[in-house]
Amino acid sequence: DTGYSNYVHDAIFCNDRSIPGKSATGWSSDTGLGYGSHYTGYGAIAREGFRGTTNYESPKPTFVCPQDNDKFTVSVENGGNGALTYPVGLITADEIVAAGSGKYATTNNGYYLNKGSWYWSFSPNYTYSTNAYVFYVYSNGYLNDYSVDFGGAVAPVINLDAEYLNQLEGDGTLQNPYFLNE
Repeated sequence: DTGYSNYVHDAIFCNDRSIPGKSATGWSSDTGLGYGSHYTGYGAIAREGFRGTTNYESPKPTFVCPQDNDKFTVSVENGGNGALTYPVGLITADEIVAAGSGKYATTNNGYYLNKGSWYWSFSPNYTYSTNAYVFYVYSNGYLNDYSVDFGGAVAPVINLDAEYLNQLEGDGTLQNPYFLNE
């Protein structure tokens, strides 16, 4: 603790492993089984404009975590599973789209999540054969997916406690990101 832990809120980090099925993913080969080498799409894939899905032209991000076991928190009193040691997680594909990426496979150089280098999200995309794929943000802000056997960066996320929100400055743009003015 560097003296800032009182600013951080133990909020839910959603690792949406729900299985929407082939009617939502649009893939005839989607088994909906979610294990082993079975081809399976996970929750975010049907919402974020992934090629071939029902929301390809119009993504529909959500901030509702559909399964209780995917709600990662430090404390169960906050509505989560209590599986975290610290209230730090990763950004979800839904949050990336809502923040301005546009949708899957769309470049946006101007939104604040474009960090100039690529990083993983917390959202699984699909499994195929012996590979699992997760959403990530490419170095030009492009939302994509890659196999988890590839190394890469992460961008940790924290949630500020509501009582400190009035101390935020900046406008959230790449040129003027939010910062906490103590």
